[in-house]
Amino acid sequence: MRGLDRATPFLTIAAALAAVTCAFPTDKSDKVFVTLLSPSHVVLRGQEVSVYAQAWRVVGTDTQAITNVDFAFSSGSGSVARVDKDCCGYATVTGVNSGNVDIIARAVSFESALAADLPLRVANPLEIDSVRPKTAHFGELLTVYGVGVDSMFLASLGDVNLIEYPFSRVRDSLGLGEIKFWVPPPAHSGQLFFLGAGVFGLDTATTNVLKDDVFEPNDTIPTNIDLDLGGPWPGTPFAPILFTNPALAFEPVDRNLGLGEDWFHFHTGDTTQALTFFITYPSFGDTSAAATRTFFLDSLSYFAGGPGDPVEKFFGRDSADLISSDFYRCKGFEFSPPQLARESTTVALKTLPSHDLHIVTFFSRVQRYALTVGQGYFTADPRIKADAYEENDLCHYTDSILGRPNPKSRIHVSNVQFTDTMNIDNPFEIDWYRIEVPAHGAGDSVLFRLQGRPFIAGQDSSDIDIFVETVPGSTGPGVFDVGSSVNSGSTENVVLDLPAGSYYLAVVDYAGVAMRYSMCIRAIPVLAVIRTCALIQPGPTVPGASKARPQGSSPVTRGARNSLLGPRRRP
Repeated sequence: MRGLDRATPFLTIAAALAAVTCAFPTDKSDKVFVTLLSPSHVVLRGQEVSVYAQAWRVVGTDTQAITNVDFAFSSGSGSVARVDKDCCGYATVTGVNSGNVDIIARAVSFESALAADLPLRVANPLEIDSVRPKTAHFGELLTVYGVGVDSMFLASLGDVNLIEYPFSRVRDSLGLGEIKFWVPPPAHSGQLFFLGAGVFGLDTATTNVLKDDVFEPNDTIPTNIDLDLGGPWPGTPFAPILFTNPALAFEPVDRNLGLGEDWFHFHTGDTTQALTFFITYPSFGDTSAAATRTFFLDSLSYFAGGPGDPVEKFFGRDSADLISSDFYRCKGFEFSPPQLARESTTVALKTLPSHDLHIVTFFSRVQRYALTVGQGYFTADPRIKADAYEENDLCHYTDSILGRPNPKSRIHVSNVQFTDTMNIDNPFEIDWYRIEVPAHGAGDSVLFRLQGRPFIAGQDSSDIDIFVETVPGSTGPGVFDVGSSVNSGSTENVVLDLPAGSYYLAVVDYAGVAMRYSMCIRAIPVLAVIRTCALIQPGPTVPGASKARPQGSSPVTRGARNSLLGPRRRP
Protein backbone atom coordinates (compact mmCIF):
# COMPACT_ATOMS: atom_id res chain seq x y z
CA MET A 1 0.00 0.00 0.00
CA ARG A 2 2.78 2.33 0.77
CA GLY A 3 4.40 1.75 -2.66
CA LEU A 4 1.18 2.44 -4.42
CA ASP A 5 0.62 5.56 -2.41
CA ARG A 6 4.13 6.74 -3.09
CA ALA A 7 3.75 6.09 -6.83
CA THR A 8 0.56 8.11 -7.22
CA PRO A 9 2.17 11.59 -7.41
CA PHE A 10 4.56 10.50 -10.11
CA LEU A 11 1.72 9.16 -12.22
CA THR A 12 -0.16 12.44 -11.84
CA ILE A 13 2.84 14.51 -12.87
CA ALA A 14 3.52 12.23 -15.84
CA ALA A 15 -0.09 12.59 -17.03
CA ALA A 16 0.15 16.36 -16.70
CA LEU A 17 3.38 16.46 -18.70
CA ALA A 18 1.81 14.28 -21.37
CA ALA A 19 -1.13 16.73 -21.61
CA VAL A 20 1.21 19.69 -21.98
CA THR A 21 3.26 17.94 -24.64
CA CYS A 22 0.05 17.21 -26.56
CA ALA A 23 -1.18 20.82 -26.33
CA PHE A 24 2.19 22.47 -27.07
CA PRO A 25 4.21 20.42 -29.54
CA THR A 26 7.70 21.86 -29.87
CA ASP A 27 7.94 21.26 -33.59
CA LYS A 28 4.67 22.64 -34.93
CA SER A 29 1.37 24.22 -33.73
CA ASP A 30 -1.27 26.06 -35.71
CA LYS A 31 -3.06 27.05 -32.52
CA VAL A 32 -0.45 29.63 -31.48
CA PHE A 33 0.01 33.16 -32.76
CA VAL A 34 2.22 36.13 -31.83
CA THR A 35 1.34 39.78 -31.32
CA LEU A 36 3.79 42.68 -31.39
CA LEU A 37 2.94 45.96 -29.70
CA SER A 38 4.52 49.40 -30.08
CA PRO A 39 3.64 52.69 -28.32
CA SER A 40 3.68 54.38 -31.74
CA HIS A 41 3.68 53.38 -35.36
CA VAL A 42 6.10 56.20 -36.14
CA VAL A 43 9.78 56.15 -35.18
CA LEU A 44 11.84 59.28 -35.71
CA ARG A 45 15.09 58.83 -37.59
CA GLY A 46 17.93 58.22 -35.12
CA GLN A 47 15.57 57.51 -32.23
CA GLU A 48 14.55 54.28 -30.51
CA VAL A 49 11.24 52.66 -29.61
CA SER A 50 10.65 49.57 -27.46
CA VAL A 51 8.33 46.87 -28.87
CA TYR A 52 6.83 43.93 -26.96
CA ALA A 53 6.03 40.44 -28.31
CA GLN A 54 3.47 38.09 -26.75
CA ALA A 55 2.49 34.51 -27.70
CA TRP A 56 -1.13 33.37 -27.48
CA ARG A 57 -2.90 30.00 -27.56
CA VAL A 58 -6.32 29.65 -29.21
CA VAL A 59 -8.73 27.68 -27.01
CA GLY A 60 -12.10 27.38 -28.68
CA THR A 61 -13.29 30.92 -29.15
CA ASP A 62 -10.97 32.31 -26.48
CA THR A 63 -7.24 33.04 -26.28
CA GLN A 64 -4.76 32.47 -23.48
CA ALA A 65 -1.35 34.10 -23.03
CA ILE A 66 1.69 31.78 -23.13
CA THR A 67 4.55 32.75 -20.85
CA ASN A 68 8.30 32.10 -21.00
CA VAL A 69 8.43 32.10 -24.79
CA ASP A 70 11.61 32.95 -26.67
CA PHE A 71 11.19 35.26 -29.66
CA ALA A 72 13.29 36.01 -32.72
CA PHE A 73 13.02 39.54 -34.13
CA SER A 74 13.87 40.81 -37.62
CA SER A 75 13.52 43.95 -39.72
CA GLY A 76 12.17 43.96 -43.24
CA SER A 77 14.84 46.50 -44.20
CA GLY A 78 17.92 47.17 -42.15
CA SER A 79 18.52 50.39 -44.09
CA VAL A 80 15.21 51.77 -42.76
CA ALA A 81 15.11 50.38 -39.20
CA ARG A 82 17.30 48.11 -37.05
CA VAL A 83 15.85 45.80 -34.39
CA ASP A 84 17.77 44.40 -31.40
CA LYS A 85 16.41 41.72 -29.09
CA ASP A 86 16.12 42.53 -25.38
CA CYS A 87 14.87 40.40 -22.48
CA CYS A 88 11.49 38.96 -21.76
CA GLY A 89 9.74 39.58 -25.08
CA TYR A 90 11.05 43.10 -25.60
CA ALA A 91 13.14 44.44 -28.48
CA THR A 92 14.49 47.86 -29.40
CA VAL A 93 13.80 49.33 -32.85
CA THR A 94 16.08 52.14 -34.06
CA GLY A 95 15.06 54.39 -36.93
CA VAL A 96 17.79 54.61 -39.59
CA ASN A 97 16.31 56.34 -42.66
CA SER A 98 12.89 57.61 -43.68
CA GLY A 99 10.63 54.91 -45.05
CA ASN A 100 8.18 52.13 -44.20
CA VAL A 101 9.34 48.86 -42.72
CA ASP A 102 7.90 45.63 -41.21
CA ILE A 103 9.21 44.40 -37.86
CA ILE A 104 8.72 40.63 -37.48
CA ALA A 105 8.48 38.70 -34.21
CA ARG A 106 8.51 34.86 -34.37
CA ALA A 107 8.02 32.38 -31.49
CA VAL A 108 11.15 30.20 -31.67
CA SER A 109 9.64 27.03 -30.11
CA PHE A 110 6.50 27.05 -32.26
CA GLU A 111 7.48 26.60 -35.88
CA SER A 112 3.91 26.69 -37.23
CA ALA A 113 2.79 29.60 -35.06
CA LEU A 114 1.67 32.73 -36.88
CA ALA A 115 4.41 35.39 -36.62
CA ALA A 116 3.64 39.01 -35.78
CA ASP A 117 4.12 41.67 -38.44
CA LEU A 118 4.28 45.24 -37.15
CA PRO A 119 4.35 47.95 -39.84
CA LEU A 120 6.38 50.97 -38.73
CA ARG A 121 7.26 54.24 -40.35
CA VAL A 122 10.63 55.87 -39.88
CA ALA A 123 10.38 59.63 -40.42
CA ASN A 124 12.09 62.92 -39.92
CA PRO A 125 10.72 65.03 -37.03
CA LEU A 126 8.40 66.86 -39.46
CA GLU A 127 7.20 65.35 -42.71
CA ILE A 128 4.16 66.49 -44.71
CA ASP A 129 2.14 63.68 -46.28
CA SER A 130 -0.55 65.84 -47.87
CA VAL A 131 -2.24 69.24 -47.85
CA ARG A 132 -5.99 69.35 -48.49
CA PRO A 133 -7.75 70.72 -50.40
CA LYS A 134 -5.32 70.91 -53.28
CA THR A 135 -7.08 74.07 -54.51
CA ALA A 136 -8.17 76.68 -51.96
CA HIS A 137 -9.85 80.08 -51.88
CA PHE A 138 -8.79 82.96 -49.66
CA GLY A 139 -10.37 82.46 -46.25
CA GLU A 140 -10.60 78.70 -46.76
CA LEU A 141 -9.08 76.20 -44.33
CA LEU A 142 -6.12 74.09 -45.38
CA THR A 143 -5.48 70.89 -43.44
CA VAL A 144 -1.89 69.63 -43.30
CA TYR A 145 -1.40 65.91 -42.58
CA GLY A 146 1.82 64.11 -41.68
CA VAL A 147 4.40 63.31 -39.05
CA GLY A 148 5.00 66.07 -36.51
CA VAL A 149 2.89 68.63 -38.39
CA ASP A 150 0.99 69.34 -35.16
CA SER A 151 4.24 70.85 -33.81
CA MET A 152 4.54 73.21 -36.77
CA PHE A 153 4.63 76.88 -35.75
CA LEU A 154 4.79 78.53 -39.18
CA ALA A 155 3.44 77.72 -42.61
CA SER A 156 3.36 79.94 -45.69
CA LEU A 157 2.35 79.98 -49.34
CA GLY A 158 4.08 82.37 -51.69
CA ASP A 159 5.93 84.08 -48.80
CA VAL A 160 2.61 84.87 -47.11
CA ASN A 161 2.18 83.37 -43.63
CA LEU A 162 -0.94 81.29 -43.14
CA ILE A 163 -3.16 81.89 -40.07
CA GLU A 164 -3.44 78.97 -37.66
CA TYR A 165 -6.95 77.76 -36.90
CA PRO A 166 -7.33 77.50 -33.10
CA PHE A 167 -7.46 74.07 -31.44
CA SER A 168 -6.68 72.26 -34.71
CA ARG A 169 -3.45 70.57 -33.59
CA VAL A 170 -4.21 66.85 -33.41
CA ARG A 171 -2.08 63.70 -33.13
CA ASP A 172 -3.69 60.27 -33.46
CA SER A 173 -2.80 57.00 -31.74
CA LEU A 174 -0.59 55.96 -34.67
CA GLY A 175 1.61 59.03 -34.21
CA LEU A 176 0.33 60.97 -37.24
CA GLY A 177 -0.69 64.62 -36.81
CA GLU A 178 -2.71 67.32 -38.49
CA ILE A 179 -3.10 71.09 -38.24
CA LYS A 180 -5.35 73.63 -40.00
CA PHE A 181 -4.61 77.09 -41.41
CA TRP A 182 -6.65 79.88 -43.01
CA VAL A 183 -5.30 81.04 -46.37
CA PRO A 184 -5.08 84.86 -46.35
CA PRO A 185 -4.51 87.26 -49.24
CA PRO A 186 -2.12 87.78 -50.98
CA ALA A 187 -0.97 84.13 -50.77
CA HIS A 188 -0.56 82.48 -54.15
CA SER A 189 -0.07 79.02 -55.58
CA GLY A 190 3.10 77.16 -54.66
CA GLN A 191 4.70 74.62 -52.38
CA LEU A 192 3.79 75.06 -48.72
CA PHE A 193 6.81 76.12 -46.65
CA PHE A 194 6.89 74.87 -43.07
CA LEU A 195 8.93 75.60 -39.98
CA GLY A 196 9.01 73.49 -36.84
CA ALA A 197 11.35 73.00 -33.91
CA GLY A 198 14.67 73.22 -35.73
CA VAL A 199 13.11 71.76 -38.89
CA PHE A 200 12.05 73.51 -42.09
CA GLY A 201 11.27 72.52 -45.63
CA LEU A 202 8.82 72.51 -48.53
CA ASP A 203 5.88 70.27 -49.32
CA THR A 204 6.57 68.19 -52.42
CA ALA A 205 3.15 69.00 -53.92
CA THR A 206 1.75 72.34 -55.11
CA THR A 207 -1.27 73.99 -53.47
CA ASN A 208 -3.32 76.15 -55.82
CA VAL A 209 -4.79 79.40 -54.47
CA LEU A 210 -7.74 81.05 -56.18
CA LYS A 211 -7.95 84.85 -56.13
CA ASP A 212 -11.36 85.13 -54.51
CA ASP A 213 -12.52 84.31 -51.01
CA VAL A 214 -14.53 81.35 -49.83
CA PHE A 215 -17.80 83.34 -49.55
CA GLU A 216 -17.89 84.61 -53.13
CA PRO A 217 -20.13 85.56 -54.80
CA ASN A 218 -21.60 87.80 -52.08
CA ASP A 219 -21.84 91.14 -53.82
CA THR A 220 -25.53 91.36 -54.72
CA ILE A 221 -26.63 88.24 -52.80
CA PRO A 222 -25.49 88.12 -49.18
CA THR A 223 -23.62 85.40 -47.35
CA ASN A 224 -26.14 84.21 -44.73
CA ILE A 225 -24.78 83.41 -41.27
CA ASP A 226 -27.08 81.95 -38.57
CA LEU A 227 -25.61 83.08 -35.24
CA ASP A 228 -27.98 80.80 -33.30
CA LEU A 229 -25.97 77.78 -34.45
CA GLY A 230 -23.19 78.74 -32.05
CA GLY A 231 -19.49 79.15 -32.63
CA PRO A 232 -16.78 76.73 -33.73
CA TRP A 233 -15.09 76.41 -30.31
CA PRO A 234 -17.67 75.62 -27.59
CA GLY A 235 -16.24 74.81 -24.18
CA THR A 236 -13.02 76.76 -24.83
CA PRO A 237 -11.88 80.32 -24.03
CA PHE A 238 -13.00 81.18 -27.58
CA ALA A 239 -16.58 80.00 -26.98
CA PRO A 240 -18.03 83.58 -27.30
CA ILE A 241 -16.86 83.76 -30.93
CA LEU A 242 -19.92 82.94 -33.04
CA PHE A 243 -18.29 83.63 -36.40
CA THR A 244 -14.82 84.60 -37.53
CA ASN A 245 -12.67 84.62 -40.61
CA PRO A 246 -9.43 86.63 -40.53
CA ALA A 247 -8.44 85.88 -44.12
CA LEU A 248 -11.18 87.40 -46.31
CA ALA A 249 -10.44 89.29 -49.49
CA PHE A 250 -11.52 92.35 -51.36
CA GLU A 251 -11.02 90.87 -54.82
CA PRO A 252 -10.12 92.71 -58.03
CA VAL A 253 -12.98 95.11 -58.75
CA ASP A 254 -15.11 95.53 -61.85
CA ARG A 255 -12.81 97.08 -64.45
CA ASN A 256 -15.49 99.43 -65.72
CA LEU A 257 -16.96 100.54 -62.39
CA GLY A 258 -13.77 100.39 -60.34
CA LEU A 259 -15.92 99.16 -57.45
CA GLY A 260 -16.64 95.93 -55.60
CA GLU A 261 -18.76 94.94 -52.62
CA ASP A 262 -18.98 92.19 -49.98
CA TRP A 263 -22.27 91.60 -48.15
CA PHE A 264 -22.94 89.52 -45.01
CA HIS A 265 -26.35 88.91 -43.47
CA PHE A 266 -26.44 87.74 -39.83
CA HIS A 267 -29.59 86.32 -38.23
CA THR A 268 -30.44 85.62 -34.58
CA GLY A 269 -33.65 84.84 -32.75
CA ASP A 270 -32.55 86.65 -29.57
CA THR A 271 -32.49 90.44 -29.88
CA THR A 272 -31.96 90.92 -26.13
CA GLN A 273 -28.43 89.53 -26.20
CA ALA A 274 -25.24 91.56 -26.57
CA LEU A 275 -23.21 91.11 -29.75
CA THR A 276 -19.99 92.76 -30.89
CA PHE A 277 -19.02 93.02 -34.55
CA PHE A 278 -15.37 93.48 -35.53
CA ILE A 279 -14.53 94.54 -39.08
CA THR A 280 -10.83 95.05 -39.74
CA TYR A 281 -9.63 96.22 -43.13
CA PRO A 282 -6.00 97.32 -43.01
CA SER A 283 -6.37 100.44 -45.12
CA PHE A 284 -6.18 104.00 -43.94
CA GLY A 285 -8.46 106.76 -45.13
CA ASP A 286 -11.62 104.83 -45.55
CA THR A 287 -13.71 107.90 -46.12
CA SER A 288 -11.62 108.68 -49.21
CA ALA A 289 -12.62 107.56 -52.67
CA ALA A 290 -9.68 105.15 -52.90
CA ALA A 291 -10.45 103.04 -49.83
CA THR A 292 -13.32 101.15 -48.22
CA ARG A 293 -16.77 102.13 -46.97
CA THR A 294 -18.32 99.72 -44.47
CA PHE A 295 -21.97 99.93 -43.37
CA PHE A 296 -23.68 98.19 -40.43
CA LEU A 297 -27.50 98.23 -40.55
CA ASP A 298 -30.60 96.14 -39.89
CA SER A 299 -32.41 96.56 -43.21
CA LEU A 300 -30.86 95.88 -46.61
CA SER A 301 -31.95 94.45 -49.97
CA TYR A 302 -30.73 94.67 -53.55
CA PHE A 303 -32.78 95.73 -56.58
CA ALA A 304 -31.06 93.71 -59.30
CA GLY A 305 -33.02 95.36 -62.11
CA GLY A 306 -32.69 98.88 -60.78
CA PRO A 307 -30.82 101.70 -62.48
CA GLY A 308 -27.43 103.09 -61.54
CA ASP A 309 -24.29 101.74 -59.90
CA PRO A 310 -24.40 98.83 -57.42
CA VAL A 311 -24.37 101.31 -54.52
CA GLU A 312 -27.56 102.89 -55.81
CA LYS A 313 -29.32 99.52 -56.16
CA PHE A 314 -29.15 98.74 -52.45
CA PHE A 315 -32.24 99.75 -50.54
CA GLY A 316 -33.79 99.25 -47.12
CA ARG A 317 -36.30 100.70 -44.71
CA ASP A 318 -36.44 104.44 -45.38
CA SER A 319 -36.05 105.30 -41.69
CA ALA A 320 -33.28 102.75 -41.06
CA ASP A 321 -30.46 103.93 -38.80
CA LEU A 322 -26.96 102.81 -39.63
CA ILE A 323 -23.35 102.97 -38.49
CA SER A 324 -20.59 103.16 -41.05
CA SER A 325 -17.00 104.13 -41.64
CA ASP A 326 -18.18 106.98 -43.88
CA PHE A 327 -21.33 108.50 -42.38
CA TYR A 328 -24.28 107.63 -40.14
CA ARG A 329 -28.04 107.70 -40.55
CA CYS A 330 -30.53 108.85 -37.96
CA LYS A 331 -34.24 108.53 -38.77
CA GLY A 332 -33.35 108.25 -42.46
CA PHE A 333 -31.24 111.43 -42.48
CA GLU A 334 -27.52 111.48 -43.02
CA PHE A 335 -25.30 112.53 -40.12
CA SER A 336 -21.68 113.08 -41.17
CA PRO A 337 -19.52 114.40 -38.32
CA PRO A 338 -15.80 114.77 -39.00
CA GLN A 339 -13.72 111.80 -37.83
CA LEU A 340 -10.18 110.69 -38.53
CA ALA A 341 -9.53 107.88 -41.00
CA ARG A 342 -9.72 104.41 -39.52
CA GLU A 343 -8.46 100.93 -40.30
CA SER A 344 -11.23 99.05 -38.48
CA THR A 345 -14.79 99.31 -37.24
CA THR A 346 -16.06 97.77 -34.00
CA VAL A 347 -19.76 97.89 -33.12
CA ALA A 348 -20.76 96.64 -29.66
CA LEU A 349 -24.51 96.40 -29.07
CA LYS A 350 -25.97 95.62 -25.65
CA THR A 351 -29.30 94.85 -27.32
CA LEU A 352 -30.02 94.42 -31.02
CA PRO A 353 -32.18 96.61 -33.27
CA SER A 354 -33.46 93.60 -35.23
CA HIS A 355 -33.24 89.85 -35.73
CA ASP A 356 -31.35 90.53 -38.96
CA LEU A 357 -28.16 92.56 -39.20
CA HIS A 358 -26.18 93.37 -42.33
CA ILE A 359 -22.59 94.35 -42.98
CA VAL A 360 -21.80 95.56 -46.48
CA THR A 361 -18.47 96.95 -47.60
CA PHE A 362 -17.73 98.81 -50.83
CA PHE A 363 -14.11 98.79 -51.93
CA SER A 364 -11.97 99.91 -54.80
CA ARG A 365 -8.69 98.11 -54.19
CA VAL A 366 -7.50 94.58 -53.52
CA GLN A 367 -6.64 93.78 -49.92
CA ARG A 368 -7.22 91.47 -46.97
CA TYR A 369 -9.79 92.00 -44.21
CA ALA A 370 -11.20 90.17 -41.20
CA LEU A 371 -14.74 89.79 -39.87
CA THR A 372 -15.66 88.48 -36.40
CA VAL A 373 -18.89 88.33 -34.38
CA GLY A 374 -18.62 87.78 -30.63
CA GLN A 375 -21.41 87.04 -28.20
CA GLY A 376 -21.07 89.63 -25.46
CA TYR A 377 -20.23 93.29 -25.06
CA PHE A 378 -16.53 93.76 -25.82
CA THR A 379 -14.64 97.03 -25.38
CA ALA A 380 -11.26 98.24 -26.62
CA ASP A 381 -10.05 98.90 -23.07
CA PRO A 382 -10.84 96.23 -20.44
CA ARG A 383 -11.18 98.99 -17.83
CA ILE A 384 -14.19 100.30 -19.76
CA LYS A 385 -17.52 98.54 -19.37
CA ALA A 386 -20.92 99.21 -20.92
CA ASP A 387 -22.22 102.35 -19.23
CA ALA A 388 -25.75 102.80 -17.88
CA TYR A 389 -26.93 104.51 -21.10
CA GLU A 390 -26.21 101.67 -23.49
CA GLU A 391 -27.65 100.69 -25.82
CA ASN A 392 -27.45 104.13 -27.51
CA ASP A 393 -25.18 103.60 -30.53
CA LEU A 394 -28.14 104.26 -32.85
CA CYS A 395 -30.28 107.36 -32.37
CA HIS A 396 -33.62 105.50 -32.27
CA TYR A 397 -32.55 103.76 -29.05
CA THR A 398 -33.09 107.07 -27.26
CA ASP A 399 -36.73 107.36 -28.36
CA SER A 400 -39.70 106.28 -26.28
CA ILE A 401 -41.17 103.13 -27.79
CA LEU A 402 -43.65 100.48 -26.72
CA GLY A 403 -42.24 98.72 -23.66
CA ARG A 404 -39.56 101.37 -23.17
CA PRO A 405 -41.38 104.66 -22.57
CA ASN A 406 -38.49 106.51 -20.98
CA PRO A 407 -35.03 105.08 -21.74
CA LYS A 408 -32.18 106.26 -19.54
CA SER A 409 -30.56 108.05 -22.49
CA ARG A 410 -33.62 110.35 -22.68
CA ILE A 411 -32.62 113.33 -20.55
CA HIS A 412 -35.09 115.98 -19.33
CA VAL A 413 -33.52 119.44 -19.03
CA SER A 414 -34.20 121.46 -15.88
CA ASN A 415 -32.57 124.00 -13.58
CA VAL A 416 -31.19 121.02 -11.65
CA GLN A 417 -28.10 119.87 -13.42
CA PHE A 418 -27.78 116.43 -14.94
CA THR A 419 -24.28 114.99 -14.66
CA ASP A 420 -22.79 111.52 -15.05
CA THR A 421 -19.85 109.55 -16.47
CA MET A 422 -20.23 107.70 -19.78
CA ASN A 423 -17.87 105.78 -22.07
CA ILE A 424 -16.66 105.68 -25.62
CA ASP A 425 -16.44 101.88 -25.57
CA ASN A 426 -14.73 101.34 -28.92
CA PRO A 427 -12.91 103.66 -31.34
CA PHE A 428 -15.09 106.03 -33.39
CA GLU A 429 -18.24 105.22 -31.45
CA ILE A 430 -21.11 107.73 -31.31
CA ASP A 431 -23.26 107.99 -28.19
CA TRP A 432 -26.77 109.31 -28.82
CA TYR A 433 -28.97 111.03 -26.20
CA ARG A 434 -32.42 112.58 -26.58
CA ILE A 435 -32.73 115.91 -24.83
CA GLU A 436 -36.20 117.09 -23.77
CA VAL A 437 -36.32 120.89 -23.43
CA PRO A 438 -39.42 122.20 -21.57
CA ALA A 439 -41.20 125.47 -22.26
CA HIS A 440 -39.14 128.33 -20.82
CA GLY A 441 -38.84 132.06 -20.67
CA ALA A 442 -37.37 134.26 -23.34
CA GLY A 443 -33.59 134.38 -23.16
CA ASP A 444 -33.24 131.11 -21.26
CA SER A 445 -30.68 128.69 -22.67
CA VAL A 446 -29.32 125.18 -22.29
CA LEU A 447 -25.71 124.47 -21.34
CA PHE A 448 -23.91 121.34 -22.51
CA ARG A 449 -20.52 120.52 -21.03
CA LEU A 450 -18.31 117.53 -21.71
CA GLN A 451 -14.91 116.56 -20.42
CA GLY A 452 -12.63 113.52 -20.71
CA ARG A 453 -11.83 111.48 -17.61
CA PRO A 454 -8.50 109.76 -18.34
CA PHE A 455 -7.52 106.84 -16.14
CA ILE A 456 -4.08 108.42 -15.69
CA ALA A 457 -3.96 112.20 -15.30
CA GLY A 458 -1.97 113.89 -18.04
CA GLN A 459 -2.19 110.88 -20.39
CA ASP A 460 -5.13 111.55 -22.66
CA SER A 461 -5.04 111.35 -26.45
CA SER A 462 -8.82 111.34 -26.84
CA ASP A 463 -10.81 113.94 -28.75
CA ILE A 464 -14.59 113.89 -28.58
CA ASP A 465 -17.10 116.44 -29.88
CA ILE A 466 -20.71 117.47 -29.21
CA PHE A 467 -23.41 117.90 -31.85
CA VAL A 468 -27.00 118.98 -31.10
CA GLU A 469 -29.53 117.93 -33.77
CA THR A 470 -33.23 118.46 -34.33
CA VAL A 471 -35.69 115.57 -34.01
CA PRO A 472 -38.04 115.03 -36.95
CA GLY A 473 -41.60 115.96 -36.05
CA SER A 474 -40.60 117.79 -32.87
CA THR A 475 -38.10 120.54 -33.55
CA GLY A 476 -37.60 120.23 -37.29
CA PRO A 477 -38.63 118.38 -40.45
CA GLY A 478 -35.47 116.26 -40.31
CA VAL A 479 -32.15 115.85 -38.49
CA PHE A 480 -30.44 119.26 -38.70
CA ASP A 481 -27.45 120.63 -36.84
CA VAL A 482 -28.43 123.42 -34.41
CA GLY A 483 -25.17 123.68 -32.51
CA SER A 484 -21.85 121.97 -31.85
CA SER A 485 -18.53 122.16 -30.04
CA VAL A 486 -15.50 120.68 -31.79
CA ASN A 487 -12.48 121.76 -29.77
CA SER A 488 -9.20 119.88 -29.84
CA GLY A 489 -9.13 117.44 -26.98
CA SER A 490 -12.07 116.25 -24.94
CA THR A 491 -13.34 119.41 -23.25
CA GLU A 492 -16.41 120.85 -24.96
CA ASN A 493 -18.84 123.63 -23.97
CA VAL A 494 -21.83 124.86 -25.90
CA VAL A 495 -24.71 127.13 -24.81
CA LEU A 496 -27.79 127.11 -27.05
CA ASP A 497 -31.11 128.96 -27.06
CA LEU A 498 -33.32 126.00 -27.87
CA PRO A 499 -37.08 126.22 -28.37
CA ALA A 500 -39.10 123.68 -26.39
CA GLY A 501 -39.11 120.21 -27.84
CA SER A 502 -36.88 117.20 -28.41
CA TYR A 503 -33.28 117.24 -29.66
CA TYR A 504 -30.66 114.60 -30.29
CA LEU A 505 -27.28 115.06 -28.66
CA ALA A 506 -24.48 113.13 -30.37
CA VAL A 507 -21.16 112.64 -28.59
CA VAL A 508 -18.71 111.79 -31.38
CA ASP A 509 -15.30 110.18 -31.02
CA TYR A 510 -13.19 112.15 -33.49
CA ALA A 511 -9.78 110.58 -32.75
CA GLY A 512 -10.69 106.92 -32.39
CA VAL A 513 -9.73 106.50 -28.71
CA ALA A 514 -11.79 104.48 -26.23
CA MET A 515 -12.22 106.59 -23.08
CA ARG A 516 -14.43 107.79 -20.21
CA TYR A 517 -16.08 111.19 -20.25
CA SER A 518 -18.15 113.31 -17.90
CA MET A 519 -21.17 115.16 -19.28
CA CYS A 520 -23.27 117.87 -17.66
CA ILE A 521 -26.53 119.42 -18.97
CA ARG A 522 -28.46 122.21 -17.31
CA ALA A 523 -31.08 124.87 -18.09
CA ILE A 524 -29.68 128.40 -17.62
CA PRO A 525 -32.36 131.05 -16.89
CA VAL A 526 -31.63 134.42 -18.45
CA LEU A 527 -31.07 136.03 -15.03
CA ALA A 528 -29.28 133.09 -13.41
CA VAL A 529 -26.25 133.92 -11.29
CA ILE A 530 -24.72 130.45 -11.74
CA ARG A 531 -24.21 129.87 -15.43
CA THR A 532 -22.28 126.61 -15.35
CA CYS A 533 -22.68 123.06 -14.16
CA ALA A 534 -20.27 120.80 -12.35
CA LEU A 535 -18.44 118.03 -14.16
CA ILE A 536 -17.08 114.89 -12.58
CA GLN A 537 -13.33 115.32 -12.29
CA PRO A 538 -10.48 114.74 -13.07
CA GLY A 539 -9.64 116.44 -16.32
CA PRO A 540 -8.83 119.89 -17.73
CA THR A 541 -11.53 122.51 -17.48
CA VAL A 542 -10.33 124.96 -20.11
CA PRO A 543 -11.48 124.27 -23.68
CA GLY A 544 -8.76 123.71 -26.26
CA ALA A 545 -8.55 125.50 -29.58
CA SER A 546 -10.85 124.37 -32.35
CA LYS A 547 -9.25 121.62 -34.39
CA ALA A 548 -8.91 121.59 -38.12
CA ARG A 549 -11.58 119.62 -39.90
CA PRO A 550 -10.47 116.71 -42.14
CA GLN A 551 -9.99 117.77 -45.74
CA GLY A 552 -12.95 116.97 -47.95
CA SER A 553 -15.19 115.91 -45.06
CA SER A 554 -18.94 115.73 -45.49
CA PRO A 555 -21.17 118.25 -43.73
CA VAL A 556 -22.59 117.23 -40.39
CA THR A 557 -26.11 117.03 -41.78
CA ARG A 558 -27.38 117.36 -45.32
CA GLY A 559 -30.82 118.55 -44.34
CA ALA A 560 -32.76 115.95 -46.34
CA ARG A 561 -33.18 112.25 -46.83
CA ASN A 562 -30.87 110.66 -49.36
CA SER A 563 -30.12 107.21 -50.75
CA LEU A 564 -29.69 104.56 -48.11
CA LEU A 565 -25.91 104.19 -48.44
CA GLY A 566 -25.15 107.61 -49.87
CA PRO A 567 -23.77 108.44 -53.30
CA ARG A 568 -20.89 106.49 -54.73
CA ARG A 569 -17.46 107.86 -53.81
CA ARG A 570 -15.76 108.03 -57.18
CA PRO A 571 -11.98 108.06 -57.61
